[in-house]
Amino acid sequence: MSRQLRRRTGHRRRSAAGLLAVLAALVALLLVAGGGTAITATRATFIPDRIPVVGRTGTICTVGAKQGDSSTSLSAVVMRQAPGRDGTLTGTPSAAAAPSFTLTEQGKGQVLPGFSRTVLLEGKGVMATASTASVVTVATTGAEEGLMAAPCQPPRSGSWLVGVGAGRSYRSELVLTNPDDAQAEVNLRYYGRNGLVVVPGSPGVVVAARSSTVVALEPLVAVEGPLTVAVRAEHGRVVAVARSLATSGQRPTGADWHLPSSAPSLRTVIPGIPEGDGTRELFVVNPGTTRAQVGVEVLGEQGSFAPAGAETIEVPPESTAAVQLADGLAGAAGAVRLTSDVPVTGSMVSRSTRPTATPDLAVQSAAPAMLRTGLVAVATTDAADSELVMSNDTDTEVSVSMEVLSYAGVTLRRDDILLAPNSTATRGLNSPAPSYLVVRAPGNIGVYGGVVLSQPEGASAGLTTMVVSSPDVASRAPRVRHDPTVGR
Repeated sequence: MSRQLRRRTGHRRRSAAGLLAVLAALVALLLVAGGGTAITATRATFIPDRIPVVGRTGTICTVGAKQGDSSTSLSAVVMRQAPGRDGTLTGTPSAAAAPSFTLTEQGKGQVLPGFSRTVLLEGKGVMATASTASVVTVATTGAEEGLMAAPCQPPRSGSWLVGVGAGRSYRSELVLTNPDDAQAEVNLRYYGRNGLVVVPGSPGVVVAARSSTVVALEPLVAVEGPLTVAVRAEHGRVVAVARSLATSGQRPTGADWHLPSSAPSLRTVIPGIPEGDGTRELFVVNPGTTRAQVGVEVLGEQGSFAPAGAETIEVPPESTAAVQLADGLAGAAGAVRLTSDVPVTGSMVSRSTRPTATPDLAVQSAAPAMLRTGLVAVATTDAADSELVMSNDTDTEVSVSMEVLSYAGVTLRRDDILLAPNSTATRGLNSPAPSYLVVRAPGNIGVYGGVVLSQPEGASAGLTTMVVSSPDVASRAPRVRHDPTVGR
């Protein structure tokens, strides 16, 4: 075949292909115009598989240095998720050669008192996505007087610690823990009241393998007022938490673990805000380069409302703002919803007061919604009273169920909670201690929760909170639903 003939043939083929494409488009238009439907290929629908993924997960239970007359316990639990499947949950203190405890039965839990070192919690098999643990500290004297509690945290490449302090009356220490066998390197970025704060030595902080590094903010940060630290791992992964301490002169006035907030978003919820007297200070960070207009709503027991005097917050670019919400909350429990025109995130610092008692503080960080099942390792304890605070961030009613179980796996209480749209409901938890809590909701539909521990009597007005979180966060193999229109 000559070169000229090949050119003509190729041209005819391309012309024919183009003509066929035009004819197909005309047929589709005629079908639609005549009341028919043009059939097109659509993407297959993927449904998350309900069988739990077995694998391996690791979280870090941060334990601070002992201060004053205090005791720290670690509570680890495994909920019943897939009977007949094997797995283990182990806890290994830092620098230890072997685990200090092992759980092999679903539904069981264990309390280990007297912990003084950070613990690596490792779940294998089915327990990788059915377990959690929390650290609880009870102090009667010293800088941590009162209650402190925190669920163990997974390592991340980035974390937002919103509302930390660098002043004399309210200060924070960052605790960066590297669970891996290679060193990690992180950059710290500080957002103050008036923009970014330059802090020498903040880029390139090295955290050695399987160890922790403490960064005290007071001697490093030269500005007062609201502050956020963004932790970004350049190499490796770390668990970033802060220990926040408040004082009045030489007198301690509260301490708590300060956990990372959920990533900046246009819609953010801060759950588990406790009831009672004392200040409620909301912190909001805007990491973007344009000013943020942030709407503030309280999800209360009677529905949602804008707190008087704090309906809207303007947050400058790359800055952190603070506003008092105690008057708007009026001593009631609830959640705070933030809606913004640019991504933001936040936290609440709640303070407790009682006549003749030492005050305390508790930090509630913005959190993701529950994913079907939520778990809290400490529902009741002999050291404090307990209350469950559940919130619904949707426009429809949601029914959730709660179950309190002993660490022997015995159900102590079952209850259904009907959450009205955009509202909060509370339940007192008074089952024999120790116990843990399982909350079940119909999918990922905007349900949030927290457990509040408080000391209504005694020398300290102890207060701390723990978010209801979903342990099953592993990726799931998708199940494919057949779509008959595909490929027609």
